[in-house]
Amino acid sequence: MIRIFFRLSLIFLFFIFFSCAEVKPVRFPVYGISASLSGAGRAAQEGILDFSSVKKLEYRFDSSFNVPPDSSFVIEYTFDTVPSAEINETVSVVLDMGPVSWRLPSDTNVIRYSIPVQDTFNGQFSIALETSDKIEKKDAPVLKITAVRFTGRWFGFNTNADVSLTPFIARSGNGSYEIDVPPSFSLKNRYAEIEAVFSADRPAVLEFADKKIETIQGNDKIYIPPEMYKAGGQAALNAQNVTLFTLNFSWAGAFPEPVKADPALIIEWPRENWRNKSYEIFRWDRFPSLLIFDYADYSVQDRMLKRLSFFVEKTGFRGRLAPDSEIEDLHGWNAHDYRAEDLALFFDKARKTNFALSNEEKELEKILLNEKIILEDNGGIVPGSGAIISISRESAPYLRYRFMAHEGYHGLFFIDEEFRDFSEKRLQQLPPAARRFIASFFEFQQYDIKDEYLFVNEFMAHVLQQSVSQAGDYFGSQLPGRLESTWRVSTLPPKDEASGSWPSLAAVFTGEAQAFSAYVNQRWNLAAGRVWTLRVR
Repeated sequence: MIRIFFRLSLIFLFFIFFSCAEVKPVRFPVYGISASLSGAGRAAQEGILDFSSVKKLEYRFDSSFNVPPDSSFVIEYTFDTVPSAEINETVSVVLDMGPVSWRLPSDTNVIRYSIPVQDTFNGQFSIALETSDKIEKKDAPVLKITAVRFTGRWFGFNTNADVSLTPFIARSGNGSYEIDVPPSFSLKNRYAEIEAVFSADRPAVLEFADKKIETIQGNDKIYIPPEMYKAGGQAALNAQNVTLFTLNFSWAGAFPEPVKADPALIIEWPRENWRNKSYEIFRWDRFPSLLIFDYADYSVQDRMLKRLSFFVEKTGFRGRLAPDSEIEDLHGWNAHDYRAEDLALFFDKARKTNFALSNEEKELEKILLNEKIILEDNGGIVPGSGAIISISRESAPYLRYRFMAHEGYHGLFFIDEEFRDFSEKRLQQLPPAARRFIASFFEFQQYDIKDEYLFVNEFMAHVLQQSVSQAGDYFGSQLPGRLESTWRVSTLPPKDEASGSWPSLAAVFTGEAQAFSAYVNQRWNLAAGRVWTLRVR
């Protein structure tokens, strides 16, 4: 276990040694600071600590040295032979940085050890062997420093390449890894950014900031962006074959730069951590060309997206910029989705006709241009790549999850041609009675089903927005029930009066949900009713 211990400074003896030894610049690279580093004696200058002879290496930075703020001091070193378990039991390699000393790891042959630097560090340090036993030359390992650097402060470990690790990591009795940073080394008023990589063989659990964040089976990563939780330096990870587990302290990014996150984290994001009181912007971590907007309420969402919804999807309005007076009493959507092509058409037409957009629509245009979802070209607007989707805090919690699934699959439809082709084939093989029903329902919802692209897209999203087990009730009871009291009842197949449902529709659309769910599971480890790979408890 990595541990920290304190001892009295040996600055006085340090200066005596430096006055006697030949002091020259080190022969290994030093990064992240302009001050030069010198070593006392040839062994220090070459960075070689021979366990059989050399017992101490002494260093100091020149007078221009200043501690970089919020930094870690990284010492990179190798062993020609990994010290044996017997040697590691009796010998400690100690990095002395003045009032604080650290035992360096010595159980692998290539190591980068990152140590949080306090403001009191004066640029003088030593590396020494602490042992009462003599080590025979034939058994003695040789440590060689390969580089020294200063980096931003972080804690944890990374074994994906060479071993990089820090203090304050422990392994608990149940096998969990724990990062527990003392308050003196945490950075106040910063957000914590956490990343972990592990085996996908079983779900992992991250405990942090009074939350449990669980992975879906088959997922091998957890990423918690720095804007989500302002918390201390404690985190625990229970997972198999962990190769990376890190905690960084960071500032929140500048709004409206999108925050990279899994959709489940977006749904559960603490509202008080939004960088803008009206809405927050995210980037889907697995599909970075898709932006996700979360709005404070429907009215804020409407001011930015309602006119766009009529322009793109509503019968009788498509392709037309409707004034507020015409649509103010009409319903837009409670959640939205728009691809780059339609966004470009909307803003290009507004620009060329001098249509007066709202302030919120102008904000959206700037964001889309900055993210290259739309592009300026010869005074007009053309498509870039990607799409946007949105949900609102006004929706009930269960609806936020359903809307995120619905809109998330729209986003994937926009950016993935193979998914579009699969969806089109599923619609084409739909039995005529089921197709008549779903087409009539979409017309009832004011979708322009003459647009085959829109028809396929909505068919797919409605099938995938809930779990397979819920599809039968949704398509065999809820949706046809909305049409039953209208003239559209004629588009429904026979009703089973005993159950009050339409079993034939339930059977067909349950089959569709199974087919779609299997497809998205094979492609992206997703499922009907789920576009996230994490769960927040």
